[in-house]
Amino acid sequence: MFYVIWVQTLKEQEFKSRFEKDIDSNLYNRILLISRTEKQKHKDGYKEISRLMFPGYLFVETDHPDKIHEHICSQPSYIKILGNDGQFLPLTKSEEDFLNRITGHTDRVDMSLGIIENGIVKILKGPLFGFEQYIVKVDRHKRKAYLEMKLFGDTKRIIAGLEIVAKS
Repeated sequence: MFYVIWVQTLKEQEFKSRFEKDIDSNLYNRILLISRTEKQKHKDGYKEISRLMFPGYLFVETDHPDKIHEHICSQPSYIKILGNDGQFLPLTKSEEDFLNRITGHTDRVDMSLGIIENGIVKILKGPLFGFEQYIVKVDRHKRKAYLEMKLFGDTKRIIAGLEIVAKS
């Protein structure tokens, strides 16, 4: 199961490295910083770049949450473990399914391709396929889709790369 650790924004990679160094690798399967691929405009056209999809969040897949929780709580630099009343709670089945589906069981969300037909976004291919109902805004110039969904016990707005190839 996946658990979420909330860390200081812009220090995610540092925390991930420290976690991998300090915690016995037999206690966890994976630790993820999920990134998204998007296109950014440059003078020569568009260039693919990578940004964190969930800034400030580390995802840990483990069968030993109590031992991970104990170690993390002894570290003063970790901000918060997402859970309830200090308990280290796993992601819900729907949250875990969403993350696995959108990332393809990796740590990256690739660009999606879509069209806008009569004002409705339709995803042709990519990780956003099937998640059209969550898209609340599309920025065609920045090639981004903004999605709102319930994650980590709260409604979150997340950004994913989306290139609109046609509009009618």
